[in-house]
Amino acid sequence: MAKNNFLAFCHLLQSVYCRQFLIGKTNRIASVFLLSLLPFVASAEVLSLQQAVEKAVSQDDWLISSQQKENAIRALSQGMTALPDPKINVGLLNMPTDSFDFNQEAMTQFNVSVSQMFPAGDTLRLTGEKYAAQGDQMPLMRDNRRAMLAMEVSNLWLTAYSYEESIKLVKQNRTLFEQLHEVVESSYSSAYGRAKQQDLVRSELELIKLDHRLTQLRQSKENALKKLSQYILPTMTDPNASDQNITLKTTGEPIFLAQSNILPPNSLAARLSQHPLVRIVDVQSNTAQIDKAIAEQKYKPEWGVTLGYGYRGDDLSGKDRADLASIAVSVSVPIFSSSRQDAQVKAASLQVESFLSEKHLVLNEFMAKYRVLTSDITLLDQRIRLYQTKLLPSYRESAQAMLNAYTSNDGVFSDVVQARIATLNAHIELLNIRIERFKRLAELNYVMAQGEEVKLK
Repeated sequence: MAKNNFLAFCHLLQSVYCRQFLIGKTNRIASVFLLSLLPFVASAEVLSLQQAVEKAVSQDDWLISSQQKENAIRALSQGMTALPDPKINVGLLNMPTDSFDFNQEAMTQFNVSVSQMFPAGDTLRLTGEKYAAQGDQMPLMRDNRRAMLAMEVSNLWLTAYSYEESIKLVKQNRTLFEQLHEVVESSYSSAYGRAKQQDLVRSELELIKLDHRLTQLRQSKENALKKLSQYILPTMTDPNASDQNITLKTTGEPIFLAQSNILPPNSLAARLSQHPLVRIVDVQSNTAQIDKAIAEQKYKPEWGVTLGYGYRGDDLSGKDRADLASIAVSVSVPIFSSSRQDAQVKAASLQVESFLSEKHLVLNEFMAKYRVLTSDITLLDQRIRLYQTKLLPSYRESAQAMLNAYTSNDGVFSDVVQARIATLNAHIELLNIRIERFKRLAELNYVMAQGEEVKLK
């Protein structure tokens, strides 16, 4: 008996010494590791959800390129309304080839003429309006780009946030498992303890599994942050760019701007009709109508005016010859090209009708997505309430009951571990449901986007 007690005491002393040695070594390694990370932490950029979206929008190269394209189209629209350049003809007419004497023949003259063409109907004005309408698409395309950036950046930020919060939950539960492991270890080391060797092995295994789970979560979080960095951090082509990391700035749960209020059908249709994509189709329809009007102008004649002046020299006897002035008007007669013009007008009319159908298609897609998202958000709210009011309290009671039974020598250690793991999984599941709800709200915010700029509140 004394030998057994001495062996148990030696085993306990050895385990405590090893644990203290490992803890001290681990602390030293962790200290060195943290010191090595100081430069990276110093260059880390702390961003909240709103700041991440605003920064992604403010430095998006696509938006800058779109503005430049719009400026180019606006410049073209102003130039398209000008008349075509006049043509100047300079020539020597009816020069006699026998003597090349300018004064020999009365028909010989030095001629200067200017001709100006006038396009048919309102072609110039309509062409300028067409380019202006194409320029009107660019601000709407930028509005849609901002809304999409807000949705994409929010999804990535929320994904990284979910992994960060999951890491916190696992760390908290790992502390509980460490305490449980110490209890089992003490009971196993004590001569009067009833803990079995398999209980000690199981507790150590669960700690290792939690460490592995933490590593997986950290890897997933880093992957999400790297994807987010493409919208936030400077590009590799920037000579002033430096190595930076992104750190999430969180104060509780992220608050999103959109709310899942159900709108009546009429109000919903009016709201969705203001979405940038729908308005882009409207502008494209207007452009097609202008194309139709331009095609119809070709039924009208195209006019041209030519003014000429001919200078003649004196005759052979020295008498002055009168100079000659001329004016001519030309007009096109669209007779043989009527079939081509009919085809162009018909094609333009069909193009207008196609854009009207496309608008209805886009509106129907947005309405269907709105209904799906609002339904998902409602069901996710129900699941959140169910977890908060029933499932989590039940998991906690079950874990506590299993622990009480085990400490009173009336339970099995594996049941305690399973109850603890189930409670942890329930907390993470609730977190994922909340994150999923935020992502649905981000998508809903895109569907309900309007006008000038998408703003987070």
